[in-house]
Amino acid sequence: MKLAANVPRIGLSRDELAAALGVSPNSVDKMVAEGMLPPARRWHTRRIWRVAEIDAFMSEWPIEATGQPSGPDSPAGDEWRAQA
Repeated sequence: MKLAANVPRIGLSRDELAAALGVSPNSVDKMVAEGMLPPARRWHTRRIWRVAEIDAFMSEWPIEATGQPSGPDSPAGDEWRAQA
């Protein structure tokens, strides 16, 4: 069954998440392993990422111009600071 265009997406497959981020599916796996994306939810054999969780994780990513994490209590710490 194909969803109508106006039905909001609340979950994405690995391939859909990769396409949405502009990366490869293998990069999605690496980002999850590094803690930069949430792990997938599982239903039987399907893995589904909740859009709300992806957004929450990405809101803690550093802002490029500053190299600083975007949240005051960001778990990213110093690992994201630009090297001088």
